[in-house]
Amino acid sequence: MRYPLRMHGLFLATLVLVVAAGCGGNSMFVYKPGGPSAGGPKLPVKVAVLPFKNGTENFTKRGSVFAPETLYYNLAISGISGMITALTPDLWAKAFADDTAAAGSFRAVRFVYTPSELVDEDLYIEGTVLKATAAGAWDNPNEFALGLRALRKADNRPVWEKEVTRVWKLPSTLYEGCRTNQCSMDRYHADKNRVMREMFAEARADLVATLAGLSGSRAGEGDLPPAVSSGEAPQDKGASSPPTPESAEGTIERILQGK
Repeated sequence: MRYPLRMHGLFLATLVLVVAAGCGGNSMFVYKPGGPSAGGPKLPVKVAVLPFKNGTENFTKRGSVFAPETLYYNLAISGISGMITALTPDLWAKAFADDTAAAGSFRAVRFVYTPSELVDEDLYIEGTVLKATAAGAWDNPNEFALGLRALRKADNRPVWEKEVTRVWKLPSTLYEGCRTNQCSMDRYHADKNRVMREMFAEARADLVATLAGLSGSRAGEGDLPPAVSSGEAPQDKGASSPPTPESAEGTIERILQGK
């Protein structure tokens, strides 16, 4: 029997999962952080990442391998047998901490299990996994979504919030050239790694921009230094000199410490 091209693609995607479930190999997912960020400021800020919460829908698998167009997995709760282990909220949090540390945008970044482990951090980050949906067919989209926020350790006040979402389909060439189940699993894991790295990079860039903008947006307010214009007229020599404006880095650090 000959199948239409679309149905063949749906069947092939499901077949890969079914074959994987019945074969050996290492399906343990391990996140691989990206490298240092190119350019951009390195902020004098210490960051801690707390375990994320699960905000996904309450299901592990929907649909059937015999109707792949209906098949979806919730990777935040359960993995796909023989293909990938679960991407639990704790795994997401540790991966975000590792990736942010590797990027080098902050003085220090570490994962902690509870707020009681916070020591000298300026910020701590909380998160919720909103979507971790994997499709069982080529034609159906996968969807990952994270809700993140950063709070000042000094007074627990939020200074940043961000939701990051990715919706994508598996590349049709994902398993091209694979002759072993391990190859298929490695390619599948690499695809998830790529998407997570993109999400983390977007969130981190937004956080860095927000913190870097604090010194400018709050300049002249309260005890923060006023902005200095390069075209400002020089002061009278007889007048008392104004205090030297502190650096943007110093301003950020003081703001985060609640001083």
